[in-house]
Amino acid sequence: MKSQTITIVGGGITGLSAAFFAQRAMPDAQITVLESSELWGGVLQTESTEGYLIEHSADMFTTDPESAIQICEHLGKTDELLQTIPIDDRAYVATEDTIHPVPRGLSLMLPSDLESILATPLLSEAAKDRFQAEEQIAPNDWIQDESLLSFATRRFGREVYETLIQPLVGGIYTADPEKLSMQATMARFVAMEKQHGSLIQAGRVARGKAIQREASGARYGMFRAPEQGISELIRWIMESLPKVDFQINSSVESVAKVDAGWQVTTVGSDSKAVQKLETEGLVLATSAKISGRLLQSVDGELAKDLAKIEAASSAVVILGIDREQLGQEFSGYGIIVPSMLDRDVIATSFGSNKFAGRAPDGKVLIRCFIGGALRRELVDLDDKKLVEMAIEELRLTVGFQGKPELTRVIRWRNCMPQYHLGHRDLVDGIEALTTNHQGLELAGNSYRGVGIPACIESGAKAVERLIAE
Repeated sequence: MKSQTITIVGGGITGLSAAFFAQRAMPDAQITVLESSELWGGVLQTESTEGYLIEHSADMFTTDPESAIQICEHLGKTDELLQTIPIDDRAYVATEDTIHPVPRGLSLMLPSDLESILATPLLSEAAKDRFQAEEQIAPNDWIQDESLLSFATRRFGREVYETLIQPLVGGIYTADPEKLSMQATMARFVAMEKQHGSLIQAGRVARGKAIQREASGARYGMFRAPEQGISELIRWIMESLPKVDFQINSSVESVAKVDAGWQVTTVGSDSKAVQKLETEGLVLATSAKISGRLLQSVDGELAKDLAKIEAASSAVVILGIDREQLGQEFSGYGIIVPSMLDRDVIATSFGSNKFAGRAPDGKVLIRCFIGGALRRELVDLDDKKLVEMAIEELRLTVGFQGKPELTRVIRWRNCMPQYHLGHRDLVDGIEALTTNHQGLELAGNSYRGVGIPACIESGAKAVERLIAE
């Protein structure tokens, strides 16, 4: 399909990436991006105040997968990206009364440094014995999908799962581990089990490859962030698209098939400015729920399947403090909290320990994450209560004393898609149904990956499919 007109619904990183790749592929096309709010970038918002650089959601992206770093290369902006501060580049795990570093060489469930894992005080001797026995555990036949809880306990035992794996994964997906699909979220571990028979053996192979990469100077698994915050990525993309028609405060009320392709009806912020756009290509870069609502009159079955993809909510409590208020010096990137501790905070991120320029000298910028699929009710608490929860967690983990000099509470409602068991098959079915509607594509974090690189890739692939029709 060589669309001369393309309309993209959603002005987050997915929709803007779709616009970027659409213009690269079809420089003469008329491209319109519709955003219902007053801000571009969706959840990717940066605030600068009192010397602090505050990220409202993601504060960095990984170079593996490469989609995010590649778009920065296309934009000529790699020189404006920061690397993480290499002082203590790891996370810590909270216990009842202290914290310990995540063992070196443990990447979610891939152990590449057995000595470090066997030396950690986080695990009992029985748990370490069970961990080593993983090599004798037969691989799953993978006839059916398996949950994170099932996979991790089957391979490593309950204690390793509860102490290390659950909080590490929970910090990414904030999901119910009994429902979280391995095939949809961590398929690489499934593939490792099939290929090597053991994740410990897969870790040995990975360690050998990592040594080779280091020797060759190859870039792998590194984190980056724009010097002036993640919103810079949004600005860079938009500034590279001078011919794109960007429209804020344009809420899409409905989409419909017409002879020319699609008709998109929008309503402005005053609820009176109704606009009807006709377009050959339509990319819905919105959540599955919103896309389903828009497509209800077009394809009831497709809309029903889209509605099956649930989303969780979370709150981000942001604190600016004096470094002297910490009872102990802490130089790590963050602290993850196992759900078995039954505490309110899922994880804590020390932004000023990750990147330069995030806090004034002598100050610390901290973000505490609360809510998620297991604690949905906490998001509805008032700001004061959420700040109290964050302060209590910091008291328990790093001995925080006193009051923060800066506080912010950010709520993200229904922004965290839940990849439940069977999610991959569900998305396969959604994509198959979408092919029945020429000129229609779906994109975003509801389908095949969360995080900035996955969203960028989703937008790019949606455009590829559109062109290939």
